[in-house]
Amino acid sequence: MNKLFRTRSSFLLTVIFIVATALMFFLMAVTYKHLERQSENSDWMTDSYEVSVKLERIYSNLKDIETERRNFILTDDPTSRQTVSAKMKEINTLLADLDTFFREHPGQRENMDSLKLMIRYKYDIVSESFDTHLSYDEMDALKESLMTGQRVMASINDKIEQMLQDEKHLLESRKAAFMFSQKSTPFYLYLISLFALGLLIFIFYKVNADIKNQRKLNYDLQVSLDTAQLAEKVGGYGIWILDYQSDSYYYSDNQYRLLGYEPQAFKADYGSFMTNVHRDDLQMVRTKYAEMVQNGNMAPFRYRIVREDGVVKYLHVVGKSVLSPNDEKILLGITMDVSSEIENQLQLEKVNAILTDRNINLNVANKTFEEAEKIGMFGTLQWILEDNRFVFSDNLVRLFGFEAEDFDHHPRSFLKTVHPQDIRMVEDRIAAIAELQHISPFTFRILRNTDKKLLYIDVTCKIIRDSELGDYFLFILQDATEEVLAKNDIEEKNRILEAKNTELQAFNYFASHDLQEPLRKIQTFISRLKDKEYDRLSDTGKQYLERIESSSGRMRLLIKDLLQFSRTTSAEQVFETADLNQLMYNALEELHHPIEEKKAVIKTESLPVLSVVPFQIQQLFINLISNSLKYSRENVTPEIKVTVGRVESGDEGLPVKAGNYFYKMVFSDNGIGFEQQYAEKIFTLFSRLHGKLEYEGTGIGLAICKKIAENHSGFIKADGTPGEGSVFTVYLPVQ
Repeated sequence: MNKLFRTRSSFLLTVIFIVATALMFFLMAVTYKHLERQSENSDWMTDSYEVSVKLERIYSNLKDIETERRNFILTDDPTSRQTVSAKMKEINTLLADLDTFFREHPGQRENMDSLKLMIRYKYDIVSESFDTHLSYDEMDALKESLMTGQRVMASINDKIEQMLQDEKHLLESRKAAFMFSQKSTPFYLYLISLFALGLLIFIFYKVNADIKNQRKLNYDLQVSLDTAQLAEKVGGYGIWILDYQSDSYYYSDNQYRLLGYEPQAFKADYGSFMTNVHRDDLQMVRTKYAEMVQNGNMAPFRYRIVREDGVVKYLHVVGKSVLSPNDEKILLGITMDVSSEIENQLQLEKVNAILTDRNINLNVANKTFEEAEKIGMFGTLQWILEDNRFVFSDNLVRLFGFEAEDFDHHPRSFLKTVHPQDIRMVEDRIAAIAELQHISPFTFRILRNTDKKLLYIDVTCKIIRDSELGDYFLFILQDATEEVLAKNDIEEKNRILEAKNTELQAFNYFASHDLQEPLRKIQTFISRLKDKEYDRLSDTGKQYLERIESSSGRMRLLIKDLLQFSRTTSAEQVFETADLNQLMYNALEELHHPIEEKKAVIKTESLPVLSVVPFQIQQLFINLISNSLKYSRENVTPEIKVTVGRVESGDEGLPVKAGNYFYKMVFSDNGIGFEQQYAEKIFTLFSRLHGKLEYEGTGIGLAICKKIAENHSGFIKADGTPGEGSVFTVYLPVQ
């Protein structure tokens, strides 16, 4: 009977041990799976942070590409294309990395496909800017290109914001799973320990009289201890115990490792522990430990330690009073390394701060665009084709004289403001656009709803291909009333100017024929009278005859100069490539007689070859040199020097944009000079600084010079010093 009982007892103990062992392995497997899931959640969180960083880098590179495009438009810098290529290459690398991350996320893969299309479209816009070489001379195209680039960037930003938001939601769910796993792991481990301890106590109770079973129980306890230490390493936590009665501490091996030491490297006591606490957290930890000793429990809290190698770690500690197997009250504590969690939290806060700043900047950008619409007096209209929906910007609604709050976003709402004579044209244009037949710019008139004021509206339209929203037409409508009225005014002035030019040509014909014909007869009769009747005239008659002859000569010269000025002003400007040296030679040949008469010395440097109106430049040379000859000093040999050089407009202070190059021709002489206060007056028509009896002339020659310089997009200025000479400087553009 006893044998049977012992057999049954042995069998019962065996069954209990097998069941206990099976349950232990089952709980260990559950714990291992739990820890594995915790590690997987940690990896997912890391992936989410990397996705956010890569998306930000993609957007940053796209902004750099937009900056390089604008830099290229402004400076035509060839290195911009290389920079854009490098940035695009980096973007493609980042997109490939993101494809790897989103392999198992269908929603994000769809977002990635949309983002790739937007980036490709953005790159096409940038490439087009490089290929077409847009400049400020093509303001409309430039403006359209910049606006398109801005809209694409806004769409990309929205898409990235959406992806970041999705990733944020995913991160929050993963973080929740991670936190749950992290919080529940100690519980499972504690449960395993308690379960194992209970089983061991039960077995110990059953085999208390049996030494063999006692050894087996000790062996099982050692296995459990090793398992707990392994679990500590895997779970990243350590266990410590405070014995209230002996005031002694016990640290598990992994508790030492968390503090940065090898197991049993120092005696576990209060003072040794405090040496590792960060000095900024020291007072807080002391207070918590004092509360722990007083209350018998320790509320969870976090603090920092400085390990022996100088690395700062964040630890999370929790403690609770329990009874030891000897029924003694002890405090059992668990310390966990939460440095990665803290770092991830700080990184998340940083990312959130960046996203907040981006949202603020986006709001500012939207507000800026709204203000730009008001300043530029334009508005936008989106015609979304998929559902035939229209979206009017607030400023467009105001442009038509409506209130944005009560406006029905449909073309019929503004058609009633269209000028009756333009309604048919506008409807035809809308119909043509709907059929994708014609989307070129056009202008129509409206009678503003509020005050019936007539406004001219310029319309430009472009179809936008959007894989997410679908294709839609983007219209830009701008108040062009001032431009149209100014254009009409210019056309009217041009008509008046053409009429005056016609009158001027009639005057030229009159001056060259009708005026000169009677003058020639007067001079002919004066010549005959002087040859045949001069001796019969009284002294007074001779004096009158000489005055008549002198006046007719001045009148002939005045008509000649007037014709020359008129020819310079109204003649057809036919530019030819001419050697200015040959034109200078022709001018000196024409002035051969006065040069010989005054024995003038003329020195000229080699002149350039330019695209000019040859007869005008030759007349310019004649007038300037004859002016120097005319106003030479008595008993002083005239010396005229002509120099030439290539200069930049900014260095010379010319009233044109800096960076333009001119040929600077300087005509200097040693004549009578003039007061500098008259430097502008001498270029005025009929302006003379001397009486007609002192020096002959009509006061037209220098006015002709100024007109010729202006005809060639050049400039002329004068500098004079009385008694020393004059300097006339002519600037002609290189191209």
